[in-house]
Amino acid sequence: MKYVSIELKEYLIEPSFRMCTDCVLFSEDYLNLFAADAALIDTGATRTSVSMDIIRQLGVSPKRQELIEIGNKLHDVNVYNVKMMLSPELIFDLDVYGLPGEGLGAVIVGMDIIGMGKLTIEPYKGKRHKGELLIATP
Repeated sequence: MKYVSIELKEYLIEPSFRMCTDCVLFSEDYLNLFAADAALIDTGATRTSVSMDIIRQLGVSPKRQELIEIGNKLHDVNVYNVKMMLSPELIFDLDVYGLPGEGLGAVIVGMDIIGMGKLTIEPYKGKRHKGELLIATP
């Protein structure tokens, strides 16, 4: 079995540093794309989510609606199908939540992706951390 290592880096996302990674999102037909250099790794998120400005840029249509909890409030959100590339060897075809409100390029990588691999976060040089997401590929 082959493993792909995704190196995680810390970004300042107010009010603290969070583990993030680079990713590229594509529309289903690969005609539209969005490159994110700070996709937030969020173990508390069930499903990967993307802000509506990115959804509009990708030009994808909603598949269905779901009721989800965000910050202790219930929201009806649309679900969209996109492709997410975390490395040239890792391209996922997945359903993502469209985040309510007007985010600015927000991508939240949830447990639908994280749960496929092994997440490691280690202290690094004082208060800074380093991380890795190791995912098996066929």
